Amino acid sequence: MEVLGNYWLRRILARIASVVVYEGQDTHTGMPVMVLKGAQGTPALGEGVLPLLEETPEAWVLEWPIGAVPLSQYLGVADLERLEHWVREMAHILASLKAQGVSHAPIPELCLVKGKRVWLAGVGLKELSGEPEKALAALARALAGERYPEFPLRETLERIEAKEDPLEVLFSEPAHGVQEAEALTPKTPGQEAQPFQEPSSKPEEAPSRLPSTSRKVLSVDPVPEASNGQEVSPTKETTPPEGKTPSRPRVIRIEEPEEPSFTVVEPPRPRRRSLLLGLLGAVVLLGLALLLLRPSSPSGGGYVMEFRTDPPTERAEVFLLEAPEGSRMAPGQLLLTAPGRAEFDQKGVYRLRIRVAGRDPVDYLLEVPGPPLVIKVR
Repeated sequence: MEVLGNYWLRRILARIASVVVYEGQDTHTGMPVMVLKGAQGTPALGEGVLPLLEETPEAWVLEWPIGAVPLSQYLGVADLERLEHWVREMAHILASLKAQGVSHAPIPELCLVKGKRVWLAGVGLKELSGEPEKALAALARALAGERYPEFPLRETLERIEAKEDPLEVLFSEPAHGVQEAEALTPKTPGQEAQPFQEPSSKPEEAPSRLPSTSRKVLSVDPVPEASNGQEVSPTKETTPPEGKTPSRPRVIRIEEPEEPSFTVVEPPRPRRRSLLLGLLGAVVLLGLALLLLRPSSPSGGGYVMEFRTDPPTERAEVFLLEAPEGSRMAPGQLLLTAPGRAEFDQKGVYRLRIRVAGRDPVDYLLEVPGPPLVIKVR
């Protein structure tokens, strides 16, 4: 794993001419970042553009929204309804940039998505300067794959690519299915059409909304090991800040136990002090003997990590996406079906993908060795 200043360069996302794009992490805060090493040009700002955290002669460092993933993960397999929304959002961003005099040609590796949110990275990079109309059409074809002939925006994109229509037609016309939904929605007397607003993330502001039972939410929580018979306190639910769309439940939450992490020992009575000192010495000697007699684990013995599910009746498939340097584990393999244990051959950070039936997959960075991992399905 390379280091550039205050950032770890975890993996390469793309190579564009002399520019190498990395998925990185801030060594001080632990927050994810995108590093464009060798970037040349003038970084552009605007809505839907990844904010610039730091610009050095060596690289640009961009903010990476927590839970966002590159569009390259959906190449050839993107859901057409979701893809339609992404294309309209990107068209709006590209049109705004073009009005500022910035022509940006996006590529899948430098487009991040999280739910319905879309961000463009590397705007202002010389290597990505081009015609946004052709780039957007090529991006939609690559994401839809074999289903592109069924894509509702195919003809519109072809006209835009041929310069017959501007980008604005993609976000000026109503989205697919909106008119039908408005026609099916009954209006009471005096009711006026209201602009669409995302529901507030606070439960007290929307008491009438009930959680959907047709969709499960998955969160992954590392749980500290219990020591000396101590119980680990459950994690607390967190509420996303007001005005922001709740992210994909990929939040890692660790809470300190309410009980002290040490054993409380009462002072011995004076008349039994010598006996207790002798007993304590015997326990120490026994512990040292067991430590010396315990066979040392071989260098290639591996590290066993425990995976749990909450509730325990749920099953979760854990796949390996990326292993640290020196590991012989092959990416793409199914490690286990949780609950259970999996063995890793090297220390370091592993990228896993966790799948549970009925919900979207979750990518997770697991540090080995470490505490057990709890996969919560709600």
